[in-house]
Amino acid sequence: MNAVQMVSFETKPKMSSDPNTPSSVSSTQEAHYKPNGEDQNLSNAASPRVVKSVTHDGEFVTIGDQTFRRQDLANIFVNDLDSETYRRRPRVQRLANPVPLGLASFSFCCLVLSLVNARVRGVTVNQLLVSSFLFFGGAIELFAGLLCFVTGDTYAMTVFSAFGGFWISWGCVFLDQFGVAAAYADDPKMFQNVTGFFLAGWAVFTFLVWLCSMKSTWGLFLLLGFLELTFLMLCIGSFIGNDKCLMAGGYFGILSSCCGWYSLYCGISNQDNGYIPLRAYPMPNAATV
Repeated sequence: MNAVQMVSFETKPKMSSDPNTPSSVSSTQEAHYKPNGEDQNLSNAASPRVVKSVTHDGEFVTIGDQTFRRQDLANIFVNDLDSETYRRRPRVQRLANPVPLGLASFSFCCLVLSLVNARVRGVTVNQLLVSSFLFFGGAIELFAGLLCFVTGDTYAMTVFSAFGGFWISWGCVFLDQFGVAAAYADDPKMFQNVTGFFLAGWAVFTFLVWLCSMKSTWGLFLLLGFLELTFLMLCIGSFIGNDKCLMAGGYFGILSSCCGWYSLYCGISNQDNGYIPLRAYPMPNAATV
């Protein structure tokens, strides 16, 4: 149903430029817009109009001092939206948030590796976890980082992509195809030192991204803070060959993974999919959207 638009014309006297000519000699027609029979004076159309309020009451919508039927306005807008210009406008598509995926892959690998480093239940060999390091912690987290590039999140892209590379490289250390263990078979002390160098580099990187998390959420801040302590303890333990330091690094890693699990749950839980949604608590002076 199209809105009925009625236009009536009325004649108003117009002053002639000739002073000898009566004012009634020349005239002009002035248009009035009638939505559904109601007059809408357009004589002041040239002057800007400011709409101070828009209200609705059932079937009627009041814009400024004019009242219209809701269906009439809808028909007018439908005609505008059906135009070729509107159909050519780019449609905004909402992208999924890849951050929970990156947190899931990191938290899982960090937890299981830290349990081995802490020697929980006497486990010291992590050969079973190599596949998780390569695929879940490595490939999936790297993929999440690349998805953050699509969403424009530079920080998450850097962190997830970098740690995806860490898990892949750490898993390759335990593969015979790369010959890492064989290269240091004759000098275990050198292997400990080069492992310390490797972990020291990641301690530096973690410290930098930790500094950039001080205006984010408490979950992310504590995750990176405990992870920094994890790398420091593992680095020192590798240099001096102290099992206590290595175990301490394992316990800090468990705390870091717990913060990751919490942040992950906050990112995917809401009132629509669960009864126990949690919120990520922002830090002081954190940016708000």
